[in-house]
Amino acid sequence: MIDLPYPEDRKLVKYMAFFIGLMICVLRISTAAMQSACGIATLLGLILWYKNKDSLAISEEIQGYLKAYGVFLLSLLPSVIFSDNPAASAKEFANLWIWRFVVFVLIVAFIKQREYLVNMLTGVLTVISVECLFTLVEVLKHTRLDGRGAGFDRLVLPLGGIMCMMLPVVLVILMDSRFEKKLKKAASFSTISILVGLLCNKSRGAWLTELVVVPIATFQYLKQNKKRLLAVVAVFLGILGFMLSSPHYVQRIQSITNTTTDRSNADRIWSWKSAEKMIRDHPVTGVGVERFQKHYQKYRFKQEKQNLGHTHNNFIHIATESGITGLAGLICFQGFWLYTSFRNYRKNKNPYDILIFTTCLGYICIFGQIDYTLGISDGMRIMWFLLAVLLQLKETEKLCQSGPAEIKQHIF
Repeated sequence: MIDLPYPEDRKLVKYMAFFIGLMICVLRISTAAMQSACGIATLLGLILWYKNKDSLAISEEIQGYLKAYGVFLLSLLPSVIFSDNPAASAKEFANLWIWRFVVFVLIVAFIKQREYLVNMLTGVLTVISVECLFTLVEVLKHTRLDGRGAGFDRLVLPLGGIMCMMLPVVLVILMDSRFEKKLKKAASFSTISILVGLLCNKSRGAWLTELVVVPIATFQYLKQNKKRLLAVVAVFLGILGFMLSSPHYVQRIQSITNTTTDRSNADRIWSWKSAEKMIRDHPVTGVGVERFQKHYQKYRFKQEKQNLGHTHNNFIHIATESGITGLAGLICFQGFWLYTSFRNYRKNKNPYDILIFTTCLGYICIFGQIDYTLGISDGMRIMWFLLAVLLQLKETEKLCQSGPAEIKQHIF
């Protein structure tokens, strides 16, 4: 660990961990509280950097991930410069791709004590679990006309994307002996809550995403333990039986391939057709960062009834706003993260790399086919938080040879 020359800096790191955890816990409850906590954590980070800039270090692995993200940011700059409103695009660029990314930088640069990482993750899992259970209250009380649970938000899809990231995480925490009891207790609660949330949120995209990422994350653990495998199969069959016994869920499942009378599906496809025309007219740099809605009205088909604010697809939306330049950057960024994390997992079979892989794959690449997850503030901050914590938990394990029970005792 890095030895901070100023003893009081250890307290600053502790405070920073608290405010980062608070930020993620309240981000879906109060924007003002989230922004305040983020601002305080950032200020603490600047103080720590100024006082310890000569002694701070980031591992080569994390530097590689940062460089890949940097390439993506550079690929977006032409769509800021050549936007029809460069000032507006620059402002949105800073908000979307820098300010939301701050949480990742703060964690990988300063929070290297496993106890803090575990405490933050435990708190976040607990809050997300409560939100998932709240969807059951929404469904039972019929608080929404569509009969779906949105949690602490007015939109249903953001919570669906969050659950796509979190379910593989909590299942692996339960199955892997390297994680602390505190985390395992939170993961037990979270597993049940997220399954309830998936049923009440009724996101078809989330269901399909989980069918891909959960087997990938848990394969190694289920292969080694037949009792776990039987338990997972039993739970899956129970949920499937429940859904097939309900006409409403059967209709939801059947509507997955309905691209004519299902407005949710049909409007997405019409928006993609509009995006194709926009890309043809602005192939290299797109229409500009966060300028989709302004230009969309000119390209929108009358068959699209909802007047969508985005294309509901990460790759199509980036191509629309930032052209082939931004799309190439996104593919390189995601390709590097997926390749590196899966390669590292193949070498070391640790829980952290496989969860980094499933988090990116599930949230950006799979669920991101039916929603513009890159533009969702809550989801992106949770994703960056989760990826940073997983990377730092992996680093603590590298630095401790005495075994998982002793890791949490290591401090700066």
